[in-house]
Amino acid sequence: MEKDLRTENKRPARALVLSGGGGRGAYECGVYKYMEEAGLIPDILVGTSIGAINAAAIASGKTAWELEAAWLSTRTRDIQRFWRLRPWRSIYDTSPWVRTLHRFIHFDALARTEKRLLITATEVERGDLRIFDNRETEITPAHVLASCSIPLVYPWTRIGDHHYWDGAVMANTPLAAAIDAGADEIYVVLLSPVGERYIPLPRWPWQAFAVMLDLALSATFENDIKQLERINQLVAQQRDEKHRYIRCRVIVPSKAIGLAQILRYDPRTSRELIELGYRDARDALAEQ
Repeated sequence: MEKDLRTENKRPARALVLSGGGGRGAYECGVYKYMEEAGLIPDILVGTSIGAINAAAIASGKTAWELEAAWLSTRTRDIQRFWRLRPWRSIYDTSPWVRTLHRFIHFDALARTEKRLLITATEVERGDLRIFDNRETEITPAHVLASCSIPLVYPWTRIGDHHYWDGAVMANTPLAAAIDAGADEIYVVLLSPVGERYIPLPRWPWQAFAVMLDLALSATFENDIKQLERINQLVAQQRDEKHRYIRCRVIVPSKAIGLAQILRYDPRTSRELIELGYRDARDALAEQ
């Protein structure tokens, strides 16, 4: 029988939802650094793309300090290199990622963790969102890499008879997965300010592309927020016996993080993002 975190613990089941965004994911490390200091340790980790890596790292027992050390020792060459093989499948080859994942994630410990880990990927053949659940599947480097396989930029990842692209294609911030897992206290980390503060009109084509991408990536999150609001309304009306009231806090960058950071991993920039994430989490959560 599946454990019910809400009855085993004397507090609500707490989930941390981490969105995708490549090298911008160092920001999530900073947010978790504050949460760990504040004693806000999650029971459920949900992640997409780089968020899947951070989520798996935390679920495998990595402390915020260890996760920060992994980020500060990672450079672009540890993630990707130009694709040189034929047939052509992507701009970059992600072979270096396979080795680097072990810097972030203790896979042996992940197989034994009591934490719930949910990571998303998009099944190419069916165009469906797939959620890999560590209660049903042993999470391997291939599962994590599948969640990070940005279409065209990185090659798809094969698992069994199926091929997968980045989970962000279908759900960049999979809030619904945390709701379905039974969380009633959810912390969401976004890597884009879209929807949270004013975005100036782009002046150049690459700026327009960045805004378009962020808008597309935030769309599923907006739908999930509406679903959460409906659940809370039904709970308040005593018409939903499956859920309790779900408390959701969103941490979002207080300043824009450039699109170029998605494909760039640099220790100096990572340190700046970690510090920004820490400050933003402190400002957003200190009063709770």
